[in-house]
Amino acid sequence: MWTDVRAFLANPGEILERVRERTANEDDHAELEERHDSLKRRLAEAEGELDRLLNLYATGEIDAEWLTTHVREREGRIEHLKLLIASVESDMASRLQERLAAEQTETWLRTLADNLAEVEGDSIEAFHKRRELVELLVEKISADRDEDGRARLNVTYRFGSPPDDSVVSSVRDSVAIPLSK
Repeated sequence: MWTDVRAFLANPGEILERVRERTANEDDHAELEERHDSLKRRLAEAEGELDRLLNLYATGEIDAEWLTTHVREREGRIEHLKLLIASVESDMASRLQERLAAEQTETWLRTLADNLAEVEGDSIEAFHKRRELVELLVEKISADRDEDGRARLNVTYRFGSPPDDSVVSSVRDSVAIPLSK
């Protein structure tokens, strides 16, 4: 098991590439920014319309019944636009968190790779550190048989930041490892 984990830690390139691909879509971010700006402009316009209606009423150019009908319509539009803006802002915040988590994951994995020599020794302390790393990186292990009837382990990795970090990104990858090589 350690050999497989060590190989991953020494070269986490494939999983890092997948993490980068998931967060690299700048067009999506630009599209969200554009939508947010458009909605904000439409909200300002609707609020301006509401102000104009109130001014028309104050100067006696429209009556209370006409005002009530049109104010309700504008208020409904304003509430709808506010909900849309909140939704886009939530999407933007999610994208930002995903990007930060990806950056943190990459930093964390590179730090582990750089410090791999610390856990390579024959000491009890090195063994405990290797065990901690395996427990941290491996989500579960199950055993079954392949199509030829040979026993194999199915290892599901949890590639991401440690669970106590404020932003956690988990990218799961399942790998089948034959028991006899």
